[in-house]
Amino acid sequence: MKDFLLSSLAGLITGILAIPIIKNLELPIPVAVFVLPPAIAILFGVGVAIARWLGQWLRWLFQFSKFVATGFMNAAVDFGILNLLIYLTGIAGGGGYIVFKGASFIVANINSYIWNRAWVFSGRAPSTDKRNEYVQFLVVSVVGLLLNVSAAVVVVSAIGPQFGMSAKAWANMGAAAGSATGLLWNFLGYKFIVFRA
Repeated sequence: MKDFLLSSLAGLITGILAIPIIKNLELPIPVAVFVLPPAIAILFGVGVAIARWLGQWLRWLFQFSKFVATGFMNAAVDFGILNLLIYLTGIAGGGGYIVFKGASFIVANINSYIWNRAWVFSGRAPSTDKRNEYVQFLVVSVVGLLLNVSAAVVVVSAIGPQFGMSAKAWANMGAAAGSATGLLWNFLGYKFIVFRA
């Protein structure tokens, strides 16, 4: 029940933070925006519950499903804050974009540490040296930040908008490239270096 509730909470947060993304990108959606948070909450809860059941045969699947739910939520934190800042300022490139992307990543990363430590990798042996654990998390996260922001900036600034996309839409493509680049690094770093779970 705890995992269902936590995954549903992660889905709710994801749905709420999808709203500034949708508003900033002026995306037409077939349902009212207020339907998204509870719908995504239910989807995350059911998904993790199914993975828990399947975890009887595939032990790694349950932990991975919690990591994925947490990852989607962290991406929503990252994209939601980025889009809110773009929406409020109208800045979707250059130095302002770099600052916004860095800030959105840092907030998402703090959220990531809390959820990964308390929920995703909670089955590990408790750390006797929390300061060392945090330093390891910080090092893995800083490398992830550099990979994330670098990939985003390359897509936004070096490549520039493609396929007739607006600067705002392309800024989100940059954020997606950054998230994808950092995803593998973060999972492996958190699992094998920080939490050893």
